[in-house]
Amino acid sequence: MPLPRFRPERLTLWLLLLALSTVFPGSFDKGYFHRPGTHDWNSLQNLAIAENLSPDHGFRLFLGRRQGLGGTPAYDMYSRFPVGGYALIKLAILPFGNDLSAGILAARLLMLLLLSGAALLAFHSLARITSHR
Repeated sequence: MPLPRFRPERLTLWLLLLALSTVFPGSFDKGYFHRPGTHDWNSLQNLAIAENLSPDHGFRLFLGRRQGLGGTPAYDMYSRFPVGGYALIKLAILPFGNDLSAGILAARLLMLLLLSGAALLAFHSLARITSHR
């Protein structure tokens, strides 16, 4: 069986795939928050909203719940972004139950997959716009 011949027009795609492959190996051992400050707060906030997303709460996007007046629950609502991202995070962390470390790792890998998909779509779009790979 002959080897496939080298095609220079595919070189850019292979370089992009190589660059994206370097993002994943360093991410498999981090089931914890590792950047102090705003990064941790935003990650924790998104995980909390995704965890709270359920039919029991009417699919509300909220950070926390407390006892309101008259014994009714009062929600700390936060719905700055569309529900789709929180639903994807919820699906990623759902199999791990109360294991926060595994949930953080699953959410991180989901975000890396979305980043990789966005980079590939951007490459494909530019290749089509310019008619040149």
